[in-house]
Amino acid sequence: MGERRRYGSGDGAVDRETEAEARALRTIAGLVQSGTTLITDREVAIRAGEVLRAAATELYAGRAVPLPVRRAVRQLADAIRIALDPRTAGPEVDRGPEPGGR
Repeated sequence: MGERRRYGSGDGAVDRETEAEARALRTIAGLVQSGTTLITDREVAIRAGEVLRAAATELYAGRAVPLPVRRAVRQLADAIRIALDPRTAGPEVDRGPEPGGR
């Protein structure tokens, strides 16, 4: 009755790039949650995977993910991907500001 539902249907229009991003996030979440030597604390691995999966779910549904959240999730996923397979590092990876940099 006049209430707004947060998880109502999105517009359903998801472009190929967004779908690929969501698929990659789910893949990385699965790798992290299934256990890697990258994240040795099981609880932290589970929570990190949940963050990646939640973002993927929102993207698949065509719902907007706030830009700062989406950027943080992408950077987390990129950092995990690179740590698991350093060959995937490339100049296109947005690593954010350098520590102690300007």
